Amino acid sequence: MSATATHLPPPIPGASLMLGMMLVLACCIAAGGVSVARRETETRRERDRQAQHALDSAMQVEARKLEALYDGHLKNTGSLLVQSMRDSEGARRAAQNVEGVQRVSWLFWKSASPETHLSIGFPADPPQPEPTIEREHSGLPRPRVLLDPKRIFADVGGQSSGWIDEPGKPLMFYVQVLATAVVLTIDRAEVETAMNGFFKTWLKQEFRAVEQLGGPDAVMDAHDKVLCSVGKPPVLRPDVIAPVISRFGVWQIVSWDERSLRVGYHMPTLAGALALALLVAGCGIGMSVQQRRAALVAQQRVSFVNRVSHELRTPMTNILLNLDVIEESVPDSATSRFGLVREEAGRLSRLIENVLTFSRQEEGRLKLNAAPCLPAEIVSGIVRQFEPALLRRGITLTRTHEGPQSEAVLDADALAQITANLLSNVEKYAVGCAAAVNTRRTENDFTLTVSDEGPGIAASEMRRIFEPFYRVDDRVQAGVSGTGLGLSIALDLAQQMGGTLKLIPSEKGACFEFHVPLENQA
Repeated sequence: MSATATHLPPPIPGASLMLGMMLVLACCIAAGGVSVARRETETRRERDRQAQHALDSAMQVEARKLEALYDGHLKNTGSLLVQSMRDSEGARRAAQNVEGVQRVSWLFWKSASPETHLSIGFPADPPQPEPTIEREHSGLPRPRVLLDPKRIFADVGGQSSGWIDEPGKPLMFYVQVLATAVVLTIDRAEVETAMNGFFKTWLKQEFRAVEQLGGPDAVMDAHDKVLCSVGKPPVLRPDVIAPVISRFGVWQIVSWDERSLRVGYHMPTLAGALALALLVAGCGIGMSVQQRRAALVAQQRVSFVNRVSHELRTPMTNILLNLDVIEESVPDSATSRFGLVREEAGRLSRLIENVLTFSRQEEGRLKLNAAPCLPAEIVSGIVRQFEPALLRRGITLTRTHEGPQSEAVLDADALAQITANLLSNVEKYAVGCAAAVNTRRTENDFTLTVSDEGPGIAASEMRRIFEPFYRVDDRVQAGVSGTGLGLSIALDLAQQMGGTLKLIPSEKGACFEFHVPLENQA
């Protein structure tokens, strides 16, 4: 075995693409199997939260203290405002000293004095309704909220105070002295903001015991805004929520337990996926190796045919040379016999040349050598070689030429091989018919036309006649010899020369036209 047979040739593009796709598919199967087989188990360990509970209790107490302090401020301010109804500027200054007061309203028990309202700060948007104890009002309509006079004036001869915190009504605090009541409309959000500011300062000291535990823990307001925290709060819902409830808002002390994530795999699923991935990868590699081996076998066959053809060329040349010598020394009566031998030797030479050209084309070594020549003379020389064989098969050949008989730069051997293959086609399929070979030369191109009046080519066969090894009638008993390479090689040579070879539609028989531009042949 030769050295070249011991190594696989480079993979063909189709084999490389298929191998790549199979390996990618195997990787996808393996990755999908690992993902499906993955099992995550979360272990949760409850933490000691004595510090958090202590903070919750302390914060609840502090919220109650703030509420009581705020109630006291409102009560004192309301008592002062009962006496300063006539002094609007003094009433405004007194109300501004208390956080969250939006409006001051003076209401009267069974009195002819009209209800009075004084806005504090910027008016709310939308405006808050005015408190009233009168069901009917004169003048322009305004948003109002009706209060129960029996509740406001429960002790007309004494004093009372309290909150009005009912659904659908603004938050209000009233102070009643005898037959006059001052109702303070409170902005709940403003008071909550003030309490948030207080708790932020308060927590700087009180939150230290919780910080020492390392968290994650946090204190948040009702809008989930973090007032202070320790550790990185996870996205998960808190494991413990301790609320601090006040009239003005709700605060939460939230805490998360310690968690550890353990990753495992479902072994049957993982093993099945990996086995399938290995099977796919193995199939891809096996198919790639088989394709490489097939390419190697094809390459070895082409190489073998090429070597055999080269070996046959030399003895065939010697046979033709010896025929020339023998013909000079034999009587004329035997010349016809030697003519038959010469024709068959020429046929064999053309067959060898076609095989060599095909093998060079398959191996990518087919190169043409353009040189000055007389194209019409080359065609005429090939026609003369075929004339005896055509006459014996009853084929009448007509040779014509149009244009000048001037030189052109092209590959003479390729032109001769194209002409020979087209005439060989006529010899095989147009027995007993007329044929014609016409050449036309212009300044810029050369055209060769070979036509016959034989049976022609069916429309269903026209697209395949230029395929390698394809024959219109491939039956052994058809009486037509050949390899099916002639037209395929002629087309390849025509394209290598920068020209075209095509089958021209005709009423009878077959007509092939070879056209090559001459300006590109340098």
